[in-house]
Amino acid sequence: MEIDRPTELRINAWDGSQSPTLEFPDRTPGDASKEVLRLPTLAPARVAEMRDWRSRDVGWGLVLRDNDSIPAKDKAVGADAPEPLRRLLGARAHAPAETAPVLRYRANKPPGLLYRYYKDGECEPLSTAAPDRGVRAGQIPQYLLLYGAPAEIPWAVQYGLNLSAFVGRLDLSVEEGLGNYVDALIDDWKAAGTTDLARPVVWSTNWGVPDITFLMARIIGAELEGRFAQDDETQGRTWITGRSATCEALVNALQERKPGFICTTSHGMTGPLKDSAATIANLGSPVDAFRQCLAAGALDAWSPGGAIWYSHACCSAGSDGVTRYLDLFTPNEKNAALTRGVATVAGARVAPLPRNLLGRPNPLRAFIGHVEPTFDWTLRDPLTKQELAHTIVRCLYDSLYAAVRPVPTIGWALADIFKESGSFFGLFQPPPDADDRNTLQVYRRLAAMDRQNLVVLGDPTVSLRRMPDETV
Repeated sequence: MEIDRPTELRINAWDGSQSPTLEFPDRTPGDASKEVLRLPTLAPARVAEMRDWRSRDVGWGLVLRDNDSIPAKDKAVGADAPEPLRRLLGARAHAPAETAPVLRYRANKPPGLLYRYYKDGECEPLSTAAPDRGVRAGQIPQYLLLYGAPAEIPWAVQYGLNLSAFVGRLDLSVEEGLGNYVDALIDDWKAAGTTDLARPVVWSTNWGVPDITFLMARIIGAELEGRFAQDDETQGRTWITGRSATCEALVNALQERKPGFICTTSHGMTGPLKDSAATIANLGSPVDAFRQCLAAGALDAWSPGGAIWYSHACCSAGSDGVTRYLDLFTPNEKNAALTRGVATVAGARVAPLPRNLLGRPNPLRAFIGHVEPTFDWTLRDPLTKQELAHTIVRCLYDSLYAAVRPVPTIGWALADIFKESGSFFGLFQPPPDADDRNTLQVYRRLAAMDRQNLVVLGDPTVSLRRMPDETV
């Protein structure tokens, strides 16, 4: 079938008397085969894909606490970082004899700034709220790995960066397995990876209505199970819930199935507060159907092998020295007593379970969890009863499992959760009277902070899979 070349271009605009038509000059068939109509191109030649952390226009960088005891030129290359991190900086450099960008957090400076030192001794403060993305001078990479405990680089720094960057944290010494994680990261788990992406494990306790575990199991656990059930590639999934959701069942599933992805929803252990050692040892550990928490050594025989674990539970990622929810509850409310108690007893720290799993010889790729508690209001609108976990499910399945190139990173996959945090903050309007705790406003602040307090432990560039011929 012969197709006539169009000679007119019409526009859907009216100036009151005409609708203009652009006429193209007539060409013979012979001329048309030799000539190409070129229209003006106003777009850039290439827009960087945010999954491509190797791009100079996206980039990866390391954030360290500033160190006044070393020269600026040494700060620029992370000379004070542990040896495994120095190897990582070299492995992720964009040019020979260079290192990946190193940025610094300074505790005594205004929040919202990172400091970048250069080999000539110069230091440049850079805004994290509206950063210029990339690895060049004056820029902040889109992917940032914070190294250090929350006492060194506070959780608040990670919360703030979550809204504008893809952020992870490592809190491991060399003795605790930092080298294990860095070796696996550089190698992209070629040697350390033993997981099966076709066999994800979803484990959700359900203590019945009105307990929050019922809601988490239904709108996170069951929804993820439904997504995996509809996918031909994940028919080997396991869904453990109700009275079957015991610690023993979780341990057995991890050991036998070697899942590439794990989702657990439950209460997180935060006590007994009278026993500070027990509170710290079990902080954030999943609590099962029979009110028992996962014991500290229960997973000693399990090899994480490059899995990614999402844990929706109180303090699953850690705790802070001062609760962010302090002014949302009156002092006599149980929520206030618990959140203040955990902050007082545990302080600012990463939970022991993810720290242990990230330092193993065949470590986790990443652990995603909350600092402080999460609430039913943040999962279901208290006024409209609308369920609000769809973004979590979409990020963990649709985004993380997407078969695209470059492969989806965990930082990129979770981005929409942090966008929701900004949306809730934008809707918040403080009441005229500070003592007037309007339900709607409390809800909006809770929802915003809950999403912002979700953190990645591990490097934000990790992904579940590598596409064929993908270079590392």
